[in-house]
Amino acid sequence: MRNTVRPSLVSALVLVTLALPYGLPFASETANERSVPDVVSTALEAGPPVPYIYRNYSAIRDILYDTESDHWGIAAVHDIGDSWETTQGLADRDILAIKISDNVEIDEDEPETLIMALHHAREWPTSEIVVQLIENLTDLYGSDARISWLVDNREIWIVPVVNPDGLDYAMSVDDQWRKNRRDNGDGTYGVDINRNYNGSQNGDPLGEWGGVGASHDTSSSVYCGEYPFSEPETEAIRDLALNRSFALAIDFHTYGDLVMWPWGYTTDLPPDNEDLVRIGTGMAALNGYTADQSVGLYPTTGDSLDWLYGGADVYAFLFEVGSQADGYHPEAESVALGQIEENIPPALLLIEAAGDRQEQPFEIDHEPLGNELYSGLDREVVANITAARGVDAFEVKLVYRIDSGSWHETPMSRGSGNDTYIASLPPQPAGSTVDYYIVATDLAGVVLMSPRYAPYDLHTYSILPDVTPPVADAGPDGTAGVGWPVVMDGSGSYDDVRIANMTWSFTYNGSAVELYGETPTFVFWTEGVYEVTLTVLDPTGNTDTDALVIEVTSEVIPEFDSVVVPASAALLMFVVLMMVSRARRRLGEPGRRP
Repeated sequence: MRNTVRPSLVSALVLVTLALPYGLPFASETANERSVPDVVSTALEAGPPVPYIYRNYSAIRDILYDTESDHWGIAAVHDIGDSWETTQGLADRDILAIKISDNVEIDEDEPETLIMALHHAREWPTSEIVVQLIENLTDLYGSDARISWLVDNREIWIVPVVNPDGLDYAMSVDDQWRKNRRDNGDGTYGVDINRNYNGSQNGDPLGEWGGVGASHDTSSSVYCGEYPFSEPETEAIRDLALNRSFALAIDFHTYGDLVMWPWGYTTDLPPDNEDLVRIGTGMAALNGYTADQSVGLYPTTGDSLDWLYGGADVYAFLFEVGSQADGYHPEAESVALGQIEENIPPALLLIEAAGDRQEQPFEIDHEPLGNELYSGLDREVVANITAARGVDAFEVKLVYRIDSGSWHETPMSRGSGNDTYIASLPPQPAGSTVDYYIVATDLAGVVLMSPRYAPYDLHTYSILPDVTPPVADAGPDGTAGVGWPVVMDGSGSYDDVRIANMTWSFTYNGSAVELYGETPTFVFWTEGVYEVTLTVLDPTGNTDTDALVIEVTSEVIPEFDSVVVPASAALLMFVVLMMVSRARRRLGEPGRRP
């Protein structure tokens, strides 16, 4: 909190498409740690309020190192600096940051976020919020689709205690202490480290360090220090921010039920106001806070918010957690736990939004494939993909696996429409389960998947066994003349999937004959009655048979209404036409008269 009672605000609560409410369970916790849902229910029972037990610096430090030990593949603790008392040999309190990401030891090209807490010593709930966030991101990794996807696709840096000396002093001596514990040499102590950043860095003298909302009086609770970044605590955050590529940041404070963005020193709108408003109001929609430009509370200079935005190109947001009635650190457990719980969803939203802080339209429209009977054929996957910045056509892929096996990847090619992309999944045997997802990249390098949190959410279908046999239809019986072509017709046969094979079998002149296909042709040169059997086969191997009888004679009147039609009429017509043609040529020869 900025040390004064807040005035009324002009709020802008706007729902945005980025803010997708996502209710997350609290992570399961180890022995000797609170189970949040159980404690909430206990705190709400009749009787005296249950006090919340806030954790001091050493307890939080131990949680960070335990987290690193328990989740070494996705969590790593970094010592980013020392507290003031540590630099003087008076204490041993490092400023610790924990990085959470898959391949945590590698600096991957992934969107980065910074989340900080406890600039001000008395604002204890802020550290509790980010500790719970750390536990959710690590304990739920692998079991919660969204959490797992965020850890895989982001680099998340969290600093639970920016002011370690101040925290321990406030918890042990003066619970209203705000500043760090620098000895100012004149009988006063402390610098307000959230007035010690180097101003707005936008060329406006009004936004420079030590201006409005700060004091040069060492006894003031908003004393800004001797010069910008005079304090080791702000130096640590500065160096971290300048050596990373943070897209978005949150700085948690108490109190006010507010979500705020730059500027803090002027009512002039920042260059990226539209984006800041959209993201800020999206987060406020999740925790029920009021969304406003930071100056709406009261003007300030030298705070983290303006410097991160103007000096490090970070879209920075400041949360004032809880109401005035709650105070800086509410005693009641039910209130503290409520503050923790309500701020996890907006923090996750911020982490997700780091992938595209301008949130340009980008969509994969795909109708997932459903279960199907075994057909032995490829299945076509079609998606309509649009992006305001354009789709990178070389980076559209279909990724799939069979029966939870290894993943395979195949490119999707443009279809007939400019936005249509197509790929094929190979046929699989009955009983198989196919998982797949689509990956697309726009021309700015933003990656989108369908489903959104693949591969933790997947499109899935099964290949079902086909137990229904096909139906064979050999057509009606018929007659034919010797030497006339006979066309078999099995077009009346059908199957619920498809017919894979048709075989026509009969005995001719003592030998077995087999013909294949729906309408094969055969010429009988020997009179007789022939029984022809049609066998149809579906892809699963189910069969059915039907038979027809063909009578072959030396003299036969063509049965034009029969399925089996001899070719004598056509042959006779051909002979007649040939004779007429020869006669006309003879009449046309020289020296001949009609």
